[in-house]
Amino acid sequence: MLALSAPSPYDEPQVLGGPGVSPGVGGGGGFMSGQSLSARVLLVLALCLSVGAVAFARPTIYAGVTFPAGDVSFADRVVSYSAASCVGDAFDNPYAVLGAPNCGGPMCVACGGCDTCAVTLGFRLSAIDDRGFLTVEFVDNRLVDVVGDDLFVFITNGHAARVEISVDGSSFTYVGDALGYPTGLDISPYAPPGAEFRFVRLSDVPTDENAGPCPGPSVDAVGGMSVARETGVASGTLEILSGGELTIAGQLAKNVMFVLDTSTSMREAFEGRAKIDVAKDVLLETMSVLPERMIVALRIFGGCGRSTLVVPAGPLDKTTLAAKVGSIVTAGATPLAYTLRLVRDEDFKELPDSKVIVLISDGAETCEGVFEPVRVAESFKSAGIDLRVHVVGFAIGGNPQARESLQQIASVTGGIYVEAESTDQLRAALRASVEIRYHVYDAQGNEVATGVTGQPPFPNLPAGTYRVTFDTVPSTPPVTVEISGGSTKTVNLERVNGGYTAEVEP
Repeated sequence: MLALSAPSPYDEPQVLGGPGVSPGVGGGGGFMSGQSLSARVLLVLALCLSVGAVAFARPTIYAGVTFPAGDVSFADRVVSYSAASCVGDAFDNPYAVLGAPNCGGPMCVACGGCDTCAVTLGFRLSAIDDRGFLTVEFVDNRLVDVVGDDLFVFITNGHAARVEISVDGSSFTYVGDALGYPTGLDISPYAPPGAEFRFVRLSDVPTDENAGPCPGPSVDAVGGMSVARETGVASGTLEILSGGELTIAGQLAKNVMFVLDTSTSMREAFEGRAKIDVAKDVLLETMSVLPERMIVALRIFGGCGRSTLVVPAGPLDKTTLAAKVGSIVTAGATPLAYTLRLVRDEDFKELPDSKVIVLISDGAETCEGVFEPVRVAESFKSAGIDLRVHVVGFAIGGNPQARESLQQIASVTGGIYVEAESTDQLRAALRASVEIRYHVYDAQGNEVATGVTGQPPFPNLPAGTYRVTFDTVPSTPPVTVEISGGSTKTVNLERVNGGYTAEVEP
């Protein structure tokens, strides 16, 4: 943790990476770099009494707006979320709204206004359809009336949201519509003297039918221009400090290549469809959660001596990747060793920083010796290439030789091997290869926070008892954490014998 001292009242505001870019995004995000990292993820519940915390806040600027209390100014907890129609799976994570703005600019131009850095409310198909609602709470701060605009809503996709505020979370007052990145709202006509508001509710504004993947308002952040810190209430920050080689999206790997088996066996029926069609769909879902800053490539293989670099390594372009994946067809044998040689000698050779392959295959090498791909994988280290291979054995079933070969490819490169014998397992395996998501539940069993290891914003939590779970494959037993004012709790997630274990430090 960093030791903070109170800034001078004459300190200049901190400008954070341009409009809408939060601290720690795209620049290491609190990670150790250039060091040898242990193979574990550290979850630190860093707690501090909220008394006087505003005095330590440093002013920050987002999208041209200065927030005097810095990142304390933004919503801390999701109270409720109900999406209206047609929201894509990649855009329905309500926790994306928490903390400071972290979308990549005043509008997500590269993604048509849709991005996983924001949550979408959807739209109504008819007058009787349910509206999309999102209610957030300020835990360690309060929204109060000051001179000028008091409340700011950051919307990425140009669709309006109806905005209401509440003192107690049950009685809400409409204060206007938000449209833009950001929209400022003056609550003075609706705020009695001395009123302190804890809750903000957003809902979709009726518009023409929108068939996009993030219809209705897509909200990145909700912040108050002035805050009144609640005296004597303890709050905690759940932070992933990260260590080891568990994730891609956690910024430990700068470059990732997806390698997909397109041999003839991928035509086989699987849950009423061809295996290749299931793999393509799940691969596209996985790509949708990758951060825009990542360098991504795609290679396919099918037929001896046939392995094609479909998308060369470059900044993530989800539209191009989707088109390329959609055009994939199957043919031929399984040239795993040949494919790994190409990756070693051509695809990643000149790229700096750490590199990861996510290999999806339904069988063993059929062009050379079964274990020749393992020998090629072993050569990565001697060639001076910092490269791991995470392997997903897809519908291998009763092929123990294929399983052993694929396991060894992962093992000799420091990667992870998982098996998938259903569509859901394939989805979970691919997601686990590129991110490890955690979930935090309160004593009543309500999910109060979720996030990806290494991905801010990190949630603030009131003092109490919490259960922390992880989306790992295989699964990790949950841990219980007691949070008390002024204390620090650490949960260690470690990879052990092909699985994971989590423990709370005393």
